[in-house]
Amino acid sequence: MDKINKIILNCENISKQFGFFFALNKISFTVNESTILGIVGANGAGKTTLINILSGLSAPTTGKILIKGMNYKVNERNIKRFIGTITSKSFLYEELSIYENLKFFSKLYAIYDKVETSKTIEQAAANFNLSDWLYEPVSYLSTGMKQKVEIMRVLIHDPSILFLDEPFSGLDFNTINMLITMLINLKEKKNLTLVFTSHNIELIRRISDAILILKRGKISKIVPKDEIDEIKIESYY
Repeated sequence: MDKINKIILNCENISKQFGFFFALNKISFTVNESTILGIVGANGAGKTTLINILSGLSAPTTGKILIKGMNYKVNERNIKRFIGTITSKSFLYEELSIYENLKFFSKLYAIYDKVETSKTIEQAAANFNLSDWLYEPVSYLSTGMKQKVEIMRVLIHDPSILFLDEPFSGLDFNTINMLITMLINLKEKKNLTLVFTSHNIELIRRISDAILILKRGKISKIVPKDEIDEIKIESYY
C-alpha cells in the first residue's frame, strides 16, 4: 500500500487462561491502519477468544492491548466509540424491528440527528435487500437476514476498526460479494481496519492484506500479502 504505515492495534503477550488450559498463550502482533487481517485456524485454536479480547468483551489473563495507542484498561469507553464487533452472540433485540434496533445503537454512539439517522438506516437496508423487512421484528428474520442486520449495526457509527467473528456466515453469494466490496471501499476511502475470522480459506485469501494463523492458542505463522497465494495455509493449523 502507498499509505504511511500507522499502527492502530498492538497486542503484547496476550494470554487467556481457563484453569490450567490456555485458550491463548502469549500472542503478540500489530495491525496497521487501513489493513484487513484474516485470522484462521482449526476449531479450538483460539480465534473467537482472540476476537472477544480484542473487542473488549473479555479481558486477557495477562498481556496488554493498545488501540490507537490507548490501553483498554484505562480507555475502554473511548475505544469502544470507534470499534465495531460481531461475535457468535447476537447484540440485537429480537422484539424490536430492524429500524428500532439500529436507531437504538445509533443513540448509544451519540448519533442524535434523527433525519440523517433515518436516511442512513434506510440506505443500509436497501444495500442489504432488507427494505421490506425494516419495520418487522428481528425475531421474524432468518439467520442470514439477522447476520445482515448485525453488519448494519456495526457500521452504523462509522467505526475505525472492526473485529468480526465469522461475519460471512449465513450470507448468500451475492451478499458476500457486496459486503466484500463495501469493506474494501471503506478501507480505501476511510482507512477502515478489519480484523476477522473465517473458515473460508479462499475468501480469506481474496481480501486479506495479511493472515494470522492460530494453532492451539499460539501464533503458528503470520503470512504477509505477497505470500498469501504461495503457501498452503492449512498446513500450519
